[in-house]
Amino acid sequence: MQKRGVSDQLFIYIFIAIVVGLVFLFGLKQINNVKELNDKAVYLEFKSDFVKAVEEVYNKNKGTIVTYSGKSSNKPLTLPNEVRRLSFEITNGKINVIPSESSYKSFSVENLRTNLNYLENKNGVSFVLENDIIDGETVVLLKNA
Repeated sequence: MQKRGVSDQLFIYIFIAIVVGLVFLFGLKQINNVKELNDKAVYLEFKSDFVKAVEEVYNKNKGTIVTYSGKSSNKPLTLPNEVRRLSFEITNGKINVIPSESSYKSFSVENLRTNLNYLENKNGVSFVLENDIIDGETVVLLKNA
C-alpha cells in the first residue's frame, strides 16, 4: 500500500513540474510579444511625430528653426532600440525615411529636403528643422542638431 502512494505522489510532482514549465514558457512568449508590440507602437509614434514636426515647420515663416535635442525644449524623438539609424533617400521629389531594422517600414515625408545620409539613434533622434525657400518653393530643411 505504501509503495502505491509514493508512486502516485511522484506522478503528481511530475505533472506539477510540467504545468509550471508550460506556464513559464507561455509567459515568456507573451512578454516577448508585448515587447514587440510596444516597439512597433514606439516606431509609429516616431513616424507620426516626425511628419507632424515637418508639417508644423512648413506652415511657419521662412527662417523658422526648430531643434529637437536634449538641450532644447523639444526633446529628441524616440525610436525602438533595434533601429540604430535612419537613412534618407530621394524618390519622386519626396524624402523616404528608411530605418536600419528591416522589420520596420520606411515612409515618405513631403516638403522635406536634406543633404544628410542618415541620423543616429542615440537615446532618441536629435535634429534641426528649418523653413526655407528653394527655387521659389517652401521646403523644410533637415539638419543635424
